[in-house]
Amino acid sequence: AKRTLKAQKLQEELASGKLGRVNSPRHQWGEEEPNSQTERDHNSEDEDEDKYADDIDMPGQNFDSKRRITVRNLRIREDIAKYLRNLDPNSAYYDPKTRAMRENPYANTGKNPDEVGYAGDNFVRYTGDTISMAQTQLFAWEAYDKGSEVHLQADPTKLELLYKSFKVKKEDFKAEQKESILEKYGGQEHLDAPPAELLLAQTEDYVEYSRHGTVIKGQEKAIACSKYEEDVKINNHTCIWGSYWKEGKWGYKCCHSFVKYSYCTGEAGKEIANTEASLLEEEPREEEHMTKPKTLMEIHQEKQKEKKKKQRKKSSNSDSEGEEKKKQEKLKKALNAEEARLLHVKEIMQLDERKRPYNSIYEPREPTEEEMEAYRMKRQRPDDPMASFLGQ
Repeated sequence: AKRTLKAQKLQEELASGKLGRVNSPRHQWGEEEPNSQTERDHNSEDEDEDKYADDIDMPGQNFDSKRRITVRNLRIREDIAKYLRNLDPNSAYYDPKTRAMRENPYANTGKNPDEVGYAGDNFVRYTGDTISMAQTQLFAWEAYDKGSEVHLQADPTKLELLYKSFKVKKEDFKAEQKESILEKYGGQEHLDAPPAELLLAQTEDYVEYSRHGTVIKGQEKAIACSKYEEDVKINNHTCIWGSYWKEGKWGYKCCHSFVKYSYCTGEAGKEIANTEASLLEEEPREEEHMTKPKTLMEIHQEKQKEKKKKQRKKSSNSDSEGEEKKKQEKLKKALNAEEARLLHVKEIMQLDERKRPYNSIYEPREPTEEEMEAYRMKRQRPDDPMASFLGQ
């Protein structure tokens, strides 16, 4: 409303010509003074209105709950939310409270951070000389602990020169130490690395190797190899040890020798081995034909042994029959004792509880097999449908 009134007054002043005198250069530099008191009052009123209008436009003076307040990390509609950059749950962590994502969301995708539009909140911090400055600050702290009065902000030039000289001395010390060790113990040939073409060679063939260097999985089928030496021929042999087997013995196929570290004799060794084997087979046959006849004493002793064996068999059979009879007698006694026990239990159960004698379930000895068999035979099973026919 005040603005509309002010606009109307300005139009009236323009129409009357007063505004032209106010905007004149003499009036602006204060050379021309207002003629009347009414003009002074009018100018003061205009200044007050301008002041009030400026107060209304100043932000933060009047708080309205319906008015939207700007936030420092407010994003526009065209921006992509940080948590929508990479939908993988194992990617960079997004803090919803501070709306910060410090790591690069495209780290696992293989993209270069310079190519993507957003590479995390920490991407800008670690560019340029940030890392080198952190290293110099760390060196300043360590040097101050050792007694050197250096400071990154107080004297940066001195610190930079000291840090450069320290790095040069450190590299020289490492090189001297390495040379002294190699001169004393040797081993320079092991430090010579193969060319970069072999180290960084790339191929599209997927092959898996074991700890010992053998192929586990790949395009070609892995050949099962022994960890022992293979195809090693020694002492002029043309075949390996274990190529020949006979009667539970391993040997060489080239000479039929069963001695591992023997020299090869070739075909002559085969003939000798075959003749020895034939002689060994013929000797027991000759012994069978040349067996001596048995004497009468030996024949009598053999007959006595056979009689004793037959007697032992008969006694064992009689003993087994006697044991069966004993078991049957014991079982009969156990059955009679079980019947007597059941009758005693039946009589006690018919008595009144107050007139029953003292009875203990405790038994000082373990029941025998016959007693257990009698218990099983006399036990009544009410769930058995044929239990009612036992007494008939």
